[in-house]
Amino acid sequence: MGSGTAARINGWLMIPDPFANALFARPGWDSVTIDCQHGMFDESAAVHTLHALQSAKPRRLVRVPSNEPGFIGKMLDAGADGIIAPMINSVAEATSLAQACWYSPKGSRSFGPTLAALRSTGLPYEEAAATIEVWAMIETRTAFAAVADIAAVPGITGLFVGPSDLALAFGLRPGPDREETEMIDAYLAIISAARAAGKDCAIYCARPAYALRMAGLGFDMVTAATDATALPAAATAAIAAMREG
Repeated sequence: MGSGTAARINGWLMIPDPFANALFARPGWDSVTIDCQHGMFDESAAVHTLHALQSAKPRRLVRVPSNEPGFIGKMLDAGADGIIAPMINSVAEATSLAQACWYSPKGSRSFGPTLAALRSTGLPYEEAAATIEVWAMIETRTAFAAVADIAAVPGITGLFVGPSDLALAFGLRPGPDREETEMIDAYLAIISAARAAGKDCAIYCARPAYALRMAGLGFDMVTAATDATALPAAATAAIAAMREG
């Protein structure tokens, strides 16, 4: 894990370019997430990035556009180490997600690990059975009300907080890095539900300082930066330094 926190440090990829993705992944993230929901990745771009990062250190997660088994299977066959699925609102939806990610008898994923087999050091079936991560995003009032039951679903390995949508559900303006008491209380309740079920809990953050706070709050994985914000921030800093100089 990274210095200063026991939580996994996750980077977020939104720009669908394998070269840029490899550069972003290189510094030492514990994991990186390819965002196929709100990022600019389609299925083909995600596969190219998974292939480009197959020898990289970080675990490679994919946030899929929806809880759809076909797309989920494609990403796992292409070598994703885990799936983050948005808008999981019920036990039935969490069960469907888990079924799509795990091979029989634990789930209903079809066998054909294509690119994943190239990265495997053993049998892809056994490696997937031991290492796949299945994250259910908690983003709505409905999901929050059912969070303990969702966390308890077999095959779900973690809960992932989507702060913007959850804020909307609470009648607040969307955005990460929340400070409202009701949001922090909700985070603590989600962490508690995950702990009670023996599962991990993660959250998307926009700034490293806030990510550190969330790690201290009890989250097991925190997103600390995205390529879509890091790139313009670095460019802005370089321009400012030149103009001020």
